[in-house]
Amino acid sequence: MTRAAAKARTRELLLAAAAQVFAEHGYAGASVDEIAAQAGYTIGALYSHFSGKDELFLTLFDLHAAGHLRDIEEIIRQCTGDPDFAALGDYLATLADNDSCRWALESEFRRHAMTRPELMARLAERRAAGQTAIAGLMPGRRPGTAQCAEDDAALVITQLEGLILQRRLNPASVPPGLFAEALRRFFPPPTWAGAAAL
Repeated sequence: MTRAAAKARTRELLLAAAAQVFAEHGYAGASVDEIAAQAGYTIGALYSHFSGKDELFLTLFDLHAAGHLRDIEEIIRQCTGDPDFAALGDYLATLADNDSCRWALESEFRRHAMTRPELMARLAERRAAGQTAIAGLMPGRRPGTAQCAEDDAALVITQLEGLILQRRLNPASVPPGLFAEALRRFFPPPTWAGAAAL
């Protein structure tokens, strides 16, 4: 194994250990010492790859968000012409049902970050990047500048996050079809013609 490959493997194992320790103990209860031990490395090895617990969590957050974006891109690519949003609705319902632990961790981290302006700024950057990515997949329904698409993306993300939270609290109140209906109402068919061709 080359040195670069070994470093990449160490980083991968540390992230896997961090995900497990965060899931078991929550963000506040997790320690870098336990993460390093779980991965089979010293604390020095951990700090040679990550500045600390915050960076470990944010890296996992980025990987998780990128995975969801790839899934959504693939669903949109499979649409032709005027999608009925059923596949996206099913995906979001599955996300709500199966990702509650990660959602709880992200909520805990946001509370942690609220008293730390530098962390809030990093979260804001990630939110803006995600919004821009979604804006590129879901063209704005209004004519005009790119900001219209950004605004639409912000609104639809907020709406879908609310539905995901409601489904986690009471699954029966938000069937998969409701996600599809929300998307259908927010984005009329012509705005999706270009997205389907991605």
